[in-house]
Amino acid sequence: MSEEEKENLIELKKIHAKPEHLDKPSRPSVDNADAVSTVPSGNTVHVEWSPENEMIMVEWCDVAQCYKWLNAESHARYSYMHAWFTIPAIVLSTISGTASFAQTSLPIAYQSYSPMAIGAINIFIGILTTVQQYLKISELNEAHRVSAISWDKFARNIRIELAKKPEERMDAGHFLKLNRQEFDRLMETSPMVDAKVIAKFNATFKGADKSVERQRFDALKKPDICNTIISANEIRHQWYLNIGKSTDDFDFESKDAINTSLQIKLKEKDSELKRTRETMRKQREDTLAIERSVKEAEQAYINACIPIKEYIEKFEKEFDRKPLRDDIYNNLKEDVDPDVLLKFLNSTQNNSDMV
Repeated sequence: MSEEEKENLIELKKIHAKPEHLDKPSRPSVDNADAVSTVPSGNTVHVEWSPENEMIMVEWCDVAQCYKWLNAESHARYSYMHAWFTIPAIVLSTISGTASFAQTSLPIAYQSYSPMAIGAINIFIGILTTVQQYLKISELNEAHRVSAISWDKFARNIRIELAKKPEERMDAGHFLKLNRQEFDRLMETSPMVDAKVIAKFNATFKGADKSVERQRFDALKKPDICNTIISANEIRHQWYLNIGKSTDDFDFESKDAINTSLQIKLKEKDSELKRTRETMRKQREDTLAIERSVKEAEQAYINACIPIKEYIEKFEKEFDRKPLRDDIYNNLKEDVDPDVLLKFLNSTQNNSDMV
């Protein structure tokens, strides 16, 4: 192989060779991994609203309203405890500071006891402050306040969305995803609720037996901390009921509904058929009445023309000619109806003056 052919072969290999960075699939960096996962893809499937999706949102809204009340009540309880720990500490600190400056003004007999009293007060203040910090009253008070506001906002957003028409709402899949993330975040960040607050919640909203309040309380989806645990089998989709189910195998309620619908349609068809028959019967009666009236009118006209014909025959026998129209009209206008007489004269086929 010549040197020129070798150079051509090397150039062809360079042209067909792929860069190394193109052979390896691109991977998102660790820094922008979250950004890549949160950006929706272009082929996102649009999810329509269904009763199942609405039921999920209703349950989340009910749970959020319960948590909002529980956290608000806990906030009020911890605010009360915070006041009982903070106000005595403020008062005793003020007394201790004042007594430290006023030691010299005390009687000499009591000046030896003042350091012990001031020290005891300071020790008691320190105990109050330490116990307050150990129980985390201030932190829990603020945490319950923020949690109550967050749960109220979460429930309000769902209620506003459910109050709209389905075609005016956000996409069901996107809305469910956002609220599921927010629900998980609130469940993770919300502080624990005391058992006394839960007992007060049940006593406040339970109501009397068979009352409207009891019905609403039973229909409310409560969180698990309210001594309520429901099996997931009660809320799962019942798609499995339609497996292997033929078109003739359905419940009796569906059969009754179909039979009722068919009976209503049959009654409507029967009523329509009766109306059609009644209309046709009236039309036949009207037609027969018209024909009868026409026949009666024709017969009456024939009977009314008998005197005219008799006069014409008598006139021809006597004068050996047909009478003139004027002769017929003048001689019979008193005995025959003028309308019949004029009709008879106009119906003659002879164009001359004689009939």
